[in-house]
Amino acid sequence: MNVFAITVGHGVGAGEPPTPPIGRPGRPSRVSVGLAIAAVVLAFAFGCGGSTAEGGGRVELPPANPEAVRHYTSGNRALSRGNLQRARNQYRQALAIDENLWEAHYNLGVLERRAGNLEEAKAQLDAALAIQPTARETLLAAAEVEYALENGGTAIDRLRTLLEHHPHDASARVSLAVILREEERWSDALEQAREVLIRDPSQIRALLEVGRVYRAQEQWDVSSLVLEKALALTEESDASIRAEILTERGLLELSRGDTQAAFDAFESAIASDADFHPARMNMGSVLLHAGDYAGARAQYEAVLERDGDDLAARVALGVTLRGLGEHRQAKRQFDQVLRANPQHPDALFDLGVLQAEFLNQRPRARQTFERYLSSAPRRHPGRERAEQYLIEIPAPGAGGGGGE
Repeated sequence: MNVFAITVGHGVGAGEPPTPPIGRPGRPSRVSVGLAIAAVVLAFAFGCGGSTAEGGGRVELPPANPEAVRHYTSGNRALSRGNLQRARNQYRQALAIDENLWEAHYNLGVLERRAGNLEEAKAQLDAALAIQPTARETLLAAAEVEYALENGGTAIDRLRTLLEHHPHDASARVSLAVILREEERWSDALEQAREVLIRDPSQIRALLEVGRVYRAQEQWDVSSLVLEKALALTEESDASIRAEILTERGLLELSRGDTQAAFDAFESAIASDADFHPARMNMGSVLLHAGDYAGARAQYEAVLERDGDDLAARVALGVTLRGLGEHRQAKRQFDQVLRANPQHPDALFDLGVLQAEFLNQRPRARQTFERYLSSAPRRHPGRERAEQYLIEIPAPGAGGGGGE
């Protein structure tokens, strides 16, 4: 059960509207590494009985309480039907009966992560680890949550603990390389990726991570050679992975400053796999950067046709519609994202910009920026500008500030 999915960044820098005078153009070269939970239902039975030991280090627990197990399995059935609230309730009832049922903590943690409730997800996953400190799937999920909370050091510690007990887990090792690269620990990141390649030189994801590290260090030619090797190791039928490699090539060209070569690479990625969303997102970002709002809109709408729940694409579409002067439609896109995730930082920031600069709703914009600052990650690129907006827009009762 691999909870990490290493993906290519969407390219549109959150909080960087593409139309002057509001802000700088969107940075297509910006990469955000997504570490996303891929599954929630445990792939085994009940760890409380000790029969589910998955490698060394598992704690032997008393047999699970049958009534707790009943609630737990009922939660899994509710989850499979999409009834998330019932699933949560059943897992909590299971834990009220048998506090050692760490799988219920794990599933609750994953559900809360998917809902964007990071602190509650962390609490549930920490509780699971207090019972089973070396459970692979829990360590992976906990590392992802710590990463999302910008606790990079703790995320690294979680993955190192996992690898102590599962040293051959290539996906976890590559995920560790990703976080080390994000922390700008280049040599450590390369060490982890190379460790995977020593065991299996054909591990494409490890090769991609090596290429990304060299790109981050501005060693363009070395990065290009690594990507060419990765491409040579894939078959023409491997559409998705080829699209990912070609997208990485596009990001490399953007880093070099060759926008046309980047555009060609993203086009090739889309030709390889029309459903590989990061290629379309980066293509959209290049077009947005060039002021081709109609072209960017087509790319974002293509993503949303295939996945209407892609919130990043919906925010990007809102930014594009704003550039096209379709302000009400842009607001509808941001509002739809915020209904799905009320604390979505990109949607909050870009809605605030729309309200302040285009809809003449500066008092409302102030409220939106306050919401944004209360929930956005510390490193979110819109923070400085949001703080500036709060200086420029008077607080209620202070006078001025524009109309509604």
